[in-house]
Amino acid sequence: MTVLLALGVGLGAGIGAQLRYAAERLHARSRTRRGLAATTFPWATLAVNVTGSALLGAVAALVVQGVLDPTWQTLLGTGVAGGLTTFSTLSFDIVQLARELRYARATLNATANVLLGLVAATLTYHLL
Repeated sequence: MTVLLALGVGLGAGIGAQLRYAAERLHARSRTRRGLAATTFPWATLAVNVTGSALLGAVAALVVQGVLDPTWQTLLGTGVAGGLTTFSTLSFDIVQLARELRYARATLNATANVLLGLVAATLTYHLL
């Protein structure tokens, strides 16, 4: 890996992380504006994980088709999608829901992230 590629991955990861942060803030602000309490389901985490999976599926398809150079898969997949998606927050959300005795929501959260992420990646991969 070249120094420029490593810097590009770092920049992409920073962009992805900022997008994830923005999604979390928008979700929280929307709930506050409507007078709702803190969320009872981690919708923003689900949204960024599914979006990142779709992005990676699309980029992988474009690389396989020869539309994009494989370097873009590293920059956009490892960088942007890697910074956008979050397994650690997903894990923490599941633990928090379980600690609150919300076992059905914890199970739904884990299942939704995995299944919807797989569907998003598969669809974007095969539709492009």
